[in-house]
Amino acid sequence: MKIRTFVTIAAFASTLAIPGIASAQEDHMIGGKAVPADQVADVQAKCDELRKDNSMAAATPADDAAMWTADGKIDVTKLTVAACDEGKFAAPAM
Repeated sequence: MKIRTFVTIAAFASTLAIPGIASAQEDHMIGGKAVPADQVADVQAKCDELRKDNSMAAATPADDAAMWTADGKIDVTKLTVAACDEGKFAAPAM
């Protein structure tokens, strides 16, 4: 009986956790694609840099498809403030 209870609780807990994990991954979407977890910190740093440099704030928005490399990574050199906003990369606290 204890094993059955444990398995039931574990199954229930996992169904609650999975949507939360999927939602967390979708928090940073640029051009309809999720930013890879291993790039989130780099993208955030670049977005912070772009926001500090006011001359880049008015840069022409790049084509979303051009920001993505063939291996599914973001080319941070092509990021714009608009893409940062779209990807929900927060502005740094001042």
